[in-house]
Amino acid sequence: MDGYDFITMVDDKRWGTVVGESGEYVIVEHGTLRKHRYAVPKASIDVDADAKEVRTTLSGELIGESPVVDDGFDNAAVEQHYGLGDTSGLEGGETATEERARIREGSAEATDGMPDESPALLGDRLSDVRDER
Repeated sequence: MDGYDFITMVDDKRWGTVVGESGEYVIVEHGTLRKHRYAVPKASIDVDADAKEVRTTLSGELIGESPVVDDGFDNAAVEQHYGLGDTSGLEGGETATEERARIREGSAEATDGMPDESPALLGDRLSDVRDER
């Protein structure tokens, strides 16, 4: 797979080049001037040997936010980023998928004491003003 183009199927763009493998991950190099290497789970890829392409179901943004593996591969950090490894450090033993769902739902634990709603964003900021027509 070394040298294959790495394509994200989310936006169908070339994201980088496969430069190696490490365990259950392929290593992808991304960037033009400042190149960095990222680990991508093999479970999320499809290899097209005829086209010399590796396609992933993950977004380029998610991969780009993963730990850089330029100077070494921190398996635990990469697993935690993708929600694949030990999740004992997460709140109440929840999985990474459950944590993301909780954050999206806006539960009190995820908002760190922030208000549940913002009147300014909901259009209620003028609800106390009387209509004087």
